[in-house]
Amino acid sequence: MPSCMFIGDHEASQETYHTLIAVIEELIVNEKVSTFYVGDKGSFDSYTQTALRLLQKKYPYIKCFIVLAYIPGKQKPFELPPILETIYPEGLEKTPLRYAINQRNLWMLKNSSFVVACPSAFGNSSKIVAKARLSGKTVIDISAETRNIFPYP
Repeated sequence: MPSCMFIGDHEASQETYHTLIAVIEELIVNEKVSTFYVGDKGSFDSYTQTALRLLQKKYPYIKCFIVLAYIPGKQKPFELPPILETIYPEGLEKTPLRYAINQRNLWMLKNSSFVVACPSAFGNSSKIVAKARLSGKTVIDISAETRNIFPYP
C-alpha cells in the first residue's frame, strides 16, 4: 500500500490546514494511501497531525504516525500529548542531535511514495523536496505560490 510523508515550513500559515485536509482525502480515496508519516516540530506538522486525526475518524483503516527525531525526553518532551501514534526510526539514536531532524526526514522519504510539501524557500524542507523529486517520488506542493496556480477546495 502506498504511503505519504509531510514536510513543510516551521511557520506555515493556518490556511494550510484546509488544503491539507483536501489533499489527504484525495490521497486516501484516489491513490489508496493508507500510511502517513509526519514530524513533530512547527506549525505545519501541527496542522498536519490535526488533519490526519480528523480524517482517521472518517477513514479508520488509515495509519498515521508522528515520526520522532529525538528519543522522548532527550530533547524537549512534548508540550502536549501527541494526538497520533509515535514511532522512532531504528538507528536514529546513533545520529548526533544536530542532524536528527534531517535523518528523520530522510527516513520518512525512503519509506514514502508521496510527499506533501509546503517548503520554505530556504532550509531543509526545500532540500528534502528536491531529493524527493530526484528519486521519482510524487510531490504535491501546497505552498501559497502553488495554491494560486492550482487551488484546492
